[in-house]
Amino acid sequence: MMRHLGNVDSTNRVLSDLAKEGLPEGQIILADHQSSGRGRLDRDWIDTPGSSVLMSVLLRPTFPAEYFFLITSAMSLAALRVLESKFSIRCKLKWPNDVMVDDKKIAGVLAEAAFEGGRSSWVVVGIGLNCRQSEEELAGVGRGATSVFAESGKLLGSKERIDLAAEIVSEFAVLYLSLTGQEGRISVAGLYRQSCDTIGSLVRVEMSGETLIGVATDISVEGNLLVETDSCMKAVPAGDVIHLRKTS
Repeated sequence: MMRHLGNVDSTNRVLSDLAKEGLPEGQIILADHQSSGRGRLDRDWIDTPGSSVLMSVLLRPTFPAEYFFLITSAMSLAALRVLESKFSIRCKLKWPNDVMVDDKKIAGVLAEAAFEGGRSSWVVVGIGLNCRQSEEELAGVGRGATSVFAESGKLLGSKERIDLAAEIVSEFAVLYLSLTGQEGRISVAGLYRQSCDTIGSLVRVEMSGETLIGVATDISVEGNLLVETDSCMKAVPAGDVIHLRKTS
């Protein structure tokens, strides 16, 4: 069930609070504006009212927590597929959770999990997708960004944004349900690799207290980015990745 709200501090926060009250899997919060939207690495997600799809989905996975990273992969893939089929916007994925058009970010995904007694209680996965922002507005963000309007010329109204959110959820549901089986997890991981532009790129990875430069060669079964440096192969569980260039 999708619940459409006006202004909230964070759709992930609202849904996390409801999850603690025992809300069942499949509940969705869609908002017109977030006053304290969050991305990875505690970054703010900045939007103006009515400009974006801001949505979170409550999940109660039954598969092992070691595969939860595939939930963000599934949401990223769902957004990519809908953007390409609905607007002919050619997208690539940037590890671990960004949807990109060339070198500009059009959407980001953030998943948060809660555990009780060593077992998963719930997962909330959120997505922020730029829709109505003009090139002038995007230039003021200060980071490379784009939107549905900037890429396709289509200025989505409120109903169209709701429909877009519903299409992404529908695509995500198919991928998410497949994660209950090993074959499905292998399939989603493979689809993510095929669409991930980070693999094969020379990258700089900025982590807490360390910066790596090397070629991103693959993504491990745990979801870590494998980076081959001059001295060794490093498995990166989390970090800020900057693409330097694509290797031949």
